[in-house]
Amino acid sequence: MPTILQLRRGTTAENAAYTGSVGELTVDTTLNKVILHDGSTAGGTTVGNLQGNIQIGKTAAGEIDTSSGNLTIDSAGGTITLDDNVTISGNLTVSGTTTTVDSTTISIQNSFVFEGATDDAHETTLTTIDPTADRTISLPNVSGTLPVLAAASATQITSTPEELNILDGVTATASELNALDGITSSTAELNILDGVTATAAELNLIDGSAAGTIANSKAVIYGSSGEVNATTLQIAGTAITSTAAELNILDGVTATTSEINLVDGGTSPGTTAVAGGDGIVTNDNGTMRQTTVDTFDTYLAATTKTLTNKTISGSDNTLSNIGNSSLSNSAITVSDGSNTTAVALGGTMTFAGTTNEVEVSESSGTVTIGLPNNVTISGNLTVSGDTTTVNTATLAVEDPLINLATGNNSSDAVDIGFYGLYDTSGSQDLYAGLFRDAGDGKFKLFKDNQAAPTTTVNTSGTGYAVATLVANLEATTATLGGSDIISTDNTKTLTNKTIVAGNNTISGLTSSHLASAVRLQILDSSGSTVKDLYGSAT
Repeated sequence: MPTILQLRRGTTAENAAYTGSVGELTVDTTLNKVILHDGSTAGGTTVGNLQGNIQIGKTAAGEIDTSSGNLTIDSAGGTITLDDNVTISGNLTVSGTTTTVDSTTISIQNSFVFEGATDDAHETTLTTIDPTADRTISLPNVSGTLPVLAAASATQITSTPEELNILDGVTATASELNALDGITSSTAELNILDGVTATAAELNLIDGSAAGTIANSKAVIYGSSGEVNATTLQIAGTAITSTAAELNILDGVTATTSEINLVDGGTSPGTTAVAGGDGIVTNDNGTMRQTTVDTFDTYLAATTKTLTNKTISGSDNTLSNIGNSSLSNSAITVSDGSNTTAVALGGTMTFAGTTNEVEVSESSGTVTIGLPNNVTISGNLTVSGDTTTVNTATLAVEDPLINLATGNNSSDAVDIGFYGLYDTSGSQDLYAGLFRDAGDGKFKLFKDNQAAPTTTVNTSGTGYAVATLVANLEATTATLGGSDIISTDNTKTLTNKTIVAGNNTISGLTSSHLASAVRLQILDSSGSTVKDLYGSAT
């Protein structure tokens, strides 16, 4: 039973009020039109007239007719698939760039017409001569261009491509090829030419040549004994002027170019080692001969030679029986800067030391000059370096005064004193000493400074503390905390001073000891007056 496709339909007003789904078709029964909907526009869009541009089944069943005779199917970039046989009774025009036909056989009634790259009035037509039987023409499996004949012919070319390739490059005319017509040479005679690539000009070089004789502008043919007679020979345009006798001198020469160049004053000598059996070429009274190195050595050893500006290797040679009289300089001059003495070669030169100052020793020809373990310097010792290190257990100095800071004569910029190193914990170096502080000019005793002093002692350094001095002090004046202290054997005038009664005893004090109009108050620990003493003139 056939399937019926029935579309939604209505009047123009009903379609105008209707919003169909995307891709849905409806029929306008008032105007007989087909309307396509997009899912959002009311009324959709008219795509055709049922009785106008497109008519289905009007002419015959299964046909699509158009009023203009032209039918355009637009797939909007998609693909149109016809899955059955299609018969086109008219013309089929394909405007695209590629037409693909996946068919085993394509039947063309007459011809193919190729427009070419330019759309103009000129085309190429591929056609056939009306066949009288089934014919098959195969395209070769190579790339190239098909040749064409000037006139239609039913004659087959039976030559193979290999046989036709023999003619590749032949420039002979028809007349020249006709000249071969009537040749009576046998196959064997023609085979002589098999493989010959000579041109006519090259073959003409043989014409007129005679064996053993050189003719101008002709090929050379050797004589029966291999001889060639020539008046003049040239190489690269240069004539060879040597005679046959002169050239025959080279007969049997096996020397290389490099070997011959050595005879011609070579300027790049090599470093090849020389052995006693090696040969040296010499001129023996006009005759060149080769003599071994050993022969030269024997000759030179038997004669007296004078060497000028030569170096003799002491490790490879022995010089003997050379007297001082044979030498230009027969002595060595020894000098201490003031006195000089000439010591003859072969004599003895003595290096002497000084007890407790310099010692000298010699071993296997090497003289060693140095200081002894105990050194006595009778003069002055000046050390210009920055540091003098004395690693001794006892340092004895005869000088009663040690002069420090001798370079501090232009400004008061460095501290003056001495310091020592100690370690009370086993893990921290500490320094203590006595110095004059360049900052205030006072002598200070310090301890526990963790940094070694440089040109100054850092009184703000880590651990720095004032050291304790245990000693008896004598002074006519003294201050503690910036205030004068009372001497035990001197009379002192006290002004605005407090004497702590708990630590001191005041005895024999009367008003007569006080200056006139002076009041002395004795206070207890709470500040209350215990006793008042007034001067006699009060």
